[in-house]
Amino acid sequence: MKLTERILTLIAVISVIGCFGFSAVSAVPEGEWDGITELRNNRSYVLSRRVVLDNDLVVPSETTLTLKEGAELLIPEGKSLIIEGGVNLRQRSNLFSSGDLMITPTGTLSVYGRAYAEKNSSLLISGALNIRPEGAFENNTSVVLDLGGMLTVAGNLQLTSGSAMTSMGDIYIENGGGLINNGNITIEDGILESSGHITVERKGNIFVFGDMNMREGSTVTEYGKIIGAASGVIADYAIHTDLSIFSTDILKNEDEVILRGIDVSWVQGDIDWETVSKSGIDFAVIRAGRGDIDDTGPKEDTHFRQNIEGALQYGLDVGVYFYSYAETVEEAEQEAYFFLNLLEGYEITFPVVVDMEEDGRRLDMTDIAEAFLETVAGGGYFPMLYSYQARLDNHFSDSLKDRYSVWVAKLNDPQPETDYGYYIWQYSHEGKVNGIEGNVDYNVAYRDFPDILRDYGLNKLSVE
Repeated sequence: MKLTERILTLIAVISVIGCFGFSAVSAVPEGEWDGITELRNNRSYVLSRRVVLDNDLVVPSETTLTLKEGAELLIPEGKSLIIEGGVNLRQRSNLFSSGDLMITPTGTLSVYGRAYAEKNSSLLISGALNIRPEGAFENNTSVVLDLGGMLTVAGNLQLTSGSAMTSMGDIYIENGGGLINNGNITIEDGILESSGHITVERKGNIFVFGDMNMREGSTVTEYGKIIGAASGVIADYAIHTDLSIFSTDILKNEDEVILRGIDVSWVQGDIDWETVSKSGIDFAVIRAGRGDIDDTGPKEDTHFRQNIEGALQYGLDVGVYFYSYAETVEEAEQEAYFFLNLLEGYEITFPVVVDMEEDGRRLDMTDIAEAFLETVAGGGYFPMLYSYQARLDNHFSDSLKDRYSVWVAKLNDPQPETDYGYYIWQYSHEGKVNGIEGNVDYNVAYRDFPDILRDYGLNKLSVE
């Protein structure tokens, strides 16, 4: 009997241990996800490495998946992440989606790190997407914020060109949060409420069929359009920031391009522009004139008319520049007015440039350059400052170079490294182009100036 009792007791103990063991496994609050195993209900998982989904991933209701610092989760094309529970992107973690991302009515995606929805992917929000302070979400695709869905932005949300968001739910931009829209946002029956900052870029539109409430203290920069439909209600208590369309503000968020160009003057002699137009050149910047060097006033470049008319005749995009000798604000303004008078009647699709490479008696040339550039802007043209890198670095203030676009000359590779942005680089004085005898300057432009300037109606171009 004693042996039998001992056996029965041992069996009972093993059974109890087994029960406690099972319960302990069920209660484990956190476990490292391997990137492969199916997630189970009512669990907490963490991801600490880079994972590319091989299959669709469902985060069940009452389950959380947290991406730790340095972790990356990639959703390839054709694969889906379905969030029924919660996904948290901690700081310095990343979520990349080229497939489908779905947040169900019970699901929440909280972004403290970075999230990217690529072109041709899709994003359906029936639950909640929260972009936390320091977090950022870049969207390149179509988004549907479903009825009952909610989007809160305390960090940054950017919709790139060609993307679209249709909202039947509620969007809240919190104080300190920012929405940059270069796509199309349609507010159907829902609400867009902002206590932060909204930037509508030149290709961006916000169509309001529901309600848009820009609270007092919020700010708006509107290069594109905010359009209220007949049934829409727009309450605008925002401060509309006065950012000049003649400044780099219209360039900073534009896509980078590579356009090849030359700049020419009387030095190149008579140019065969038909041949040049077939040589792979995208644009030409043509010298219109120079400042006073002999007390007889500014002068038109002897080849300006034939150069600009020839380039335009054969379909090249054209910019113009003026070689300045100004040493005072007054002289700069005189040169600029003379320059503007030369441009009447020409379709100029690149910036209108002041060339300030001449060594004068002054170390700080900021106020002289600013006077010239402001005069050009006042004439309705998009201004640009040209000089050699060393001169730009040492003779013009950082605030001037941040406000006005810069064309930097630095011969040969490598590309210039500067503390300020620049949008054209002159990299050689020894270029060879069919149709031009001798050498010509080579340049690279990093923005699609014809497209941008036409959109804003600058340089007296028709708005498209």
